[in-house]
Amino acid sequence: MKKGFTLIELLAVIAILGLVLVVVVPSVTGILNRTQTRLNDEQKRAIENAASEWGVSHLITEDGNVYYEGNIKTFVTIEELQNSGFLEDKKVQDMVDRGKVPLDTKVCITYDNYQLIYEYDGEC
Repeated sequence: MKKGFTLIELLAVIAILGLVLVVVVPSVTGILNRTQTRLNDEQKRAIENAASEWGVSHLITEDGNVYYEGNIKTFVTIEELQNSGFLEDKKVQDMVDRGKVPLDTKVCITYDNYQLIYEYDGEC
């Protein structure tokens, strides 16, 4: 008598493995997507904080009002933030699509209602 697995036993194992994959793959994919989104959000906050520090160091007071170089809306690039030491000098990457973010990407600085507002959207 030969020892081994029957075709039915092998098919049962393959079916069980298939069910496990159907349950596990979507969960792992969801976790990876949430992690990538969280990393993008943290990177965005770091860039906005660096722009905020940069903006505060470049304020000019005129007639008792605070302006950024006299403009109501301006921008600073990621490269300028890195070169001036406000942002760590490393490549900035979109974690979702793995594309490198160009260094000439702009962080918009708007002066409104006695507040500076920083928005990292790439366009101003």
